[in-house]
This record gives sequence, C-alpha cells and structure tokens, in this order.
Amino acid sequence: MKKKLILTGSTMILTLSGCSSAAMKNSISFQIYDHLKGQDVIYKNNWPECGNLTMTPDAIKKQKYITTYSSCKVSPEGYVPQQIIIEYAPWLTMEQVEKILGEYPQQVLSDIVLGFATEKEKNVFKIWNMKQQELIEKIPATAWKRIVLTPPKEVEKYKDQVPEGSGNRSRGKNIHYIISLQPDGSYSIETKLYWTEPYQKNWN
Repeated sequence: MKKKLILTGSTMILTLSGCSSAAMKNSISFQIYDHLKGQDVIYKNNWPECGNLTMTPDAIKKQKYITTYSSCKVSPEGYVPQQIIIEYAPWLTMEQVEKILGEYPQQVLSDIVLGFATEKEKNVFKIWNMKQQELIEKIPATAWKRIVLTPPKEVEKYKDQVPEGSGNRSRGKNIHYIISLQPDGSYSIETKLYWTEPYQKNWN
C-alpha cells in the first residue's frame, strides 16, 4: 500500500509539472533586418501594439506608415495574436528623403520624446511627417510585399521545449521572430526561444 501511494504521488508530480510547462505564458516579439543595399524599408502601420517604443500608443496609431523602427515586443506581455501581418516596401535613403523634404527634424523628435518640445517644434515635426507620408502614398501598389506570421503555430511548436540559459522563468517564454529581407524580394524567417527577460520598456 505504501509503495502504491508513493508511485501515485510521483505520477501526480510529473503530471502537474508537465501541465505547468504546457500552460506557461508565451510572449511574442520580432525584429526585421533588411539587406536592400542602401535603401530603407517602410511598413504599413498594421502591427500589433508594441511595448518597446518610446512613442505613446495614441501617437503611433496616428501614423499610416512606420518609418523609424523595425522591431516589436508585442504588448501586453503574454498576449499571442492569431496573426501578425507585415506589409513593407523598399524606400528611399534618408539622404534622398532629405533632398526632397529638407533635413529630418531629429532634435525636434528628441524634444518631443523627452516631453519638453515647444508648440512650434511640434508643428515643425508634424508638417515634415505629413509631407513624408504624402511622398510614401506615391509608392505603386505592386511594390508592396506581405509577410504573415502565425504565433499560435510557434507556441504549439515550442510548447514542450524549455529555453536554454538564464532568465525570468516566472514570466514564461519569449518566442522571437528574426525576419531577413533580401534585395531580390525574398525573405527568410527564423524563430528563437528565450526566457522572458526582465522588462526592458524601450528598445528599437
């Protein structure tokens, strides 16, 4: 009788341990690298909310296109979207953009992010950004390319795998997509499994 109880207890421990691993929280992030020989890349603003950006979610929503960042830590932590759609197109270099629109107001943007920009500075940035968005509108529809990520498939793929190395295990796993864009229009996708690291609010 004693042996039986010990075996049953061991089975229960193993089962609970397995359930705990399968039910572990998953977070999603992605980073895009382009290899387009000097050309920048722009994206349509249909990404999920990204918790790693310095701009507020409301400010990001007002932009039709993404031109200043290429990474996303999906927010809130632990949220797994059914799909992530990335639509992108090759773009001009910053030098070409500034030749058409004038110098990029980087200092003004820094002041806005830090919270002490004047109304005049905010207006300067708004006008420059509007002109850039109008320029992007002229990109032909055929130039846009589309990538679709399906995070639930990756969650299923990694459900029984334990990340290597150290990290905050109580906060679960992080599934990270690495997307590489090539000059010929092709792309490759690699996924990595990490422990969710101590939260780093802003990273681009």
